[in-house]
Amino acid sequence: MTLRLAPVAVGLLVAAGQAWGQDVPLTEQDILTQIVGKTIEWKMFDGQIVNVELTPAGKANVSGAYNDVGKWRMDGAGGYCIAWNKSPMNESCVKVVKRDGVLVSLRDGAVRATLVSVK
Repeated sequence: MTLRLAPVAVGLLVAAGQAWGQDVPLTEQDILTQIVGKTIEWKMFDGQIVNVELTPAGKANVSGAYNDVGKWRMDGAGGYCIAWNKSPMNESCVKVVKRDGVLVSLRDGAVRATLVSVK
């Protein structure tokens, strides 16, 4: 009897592990309600802290370890792009996902920042 239950138990453990480590992208509506119009404090991959504000009018502001202003736009479900004034030719696009219950910002699949707070 134990041998018959073993494959089921292994399957449940594998499924649970996949669900726990799975990234859940924010929808466009999630970004509009949870990020736009608020000041988001991010801890960058290098440990520095920045505060980013994306306005409903398409303007972007960043302060803290880096200071600049620019323009932002949606980039499909879960993503947005920013062109900062200090480097306008280099638009930076990210996807925001929920990973293990925490919002993270990804660029090319790598974590760029982790959410600290929303004000």
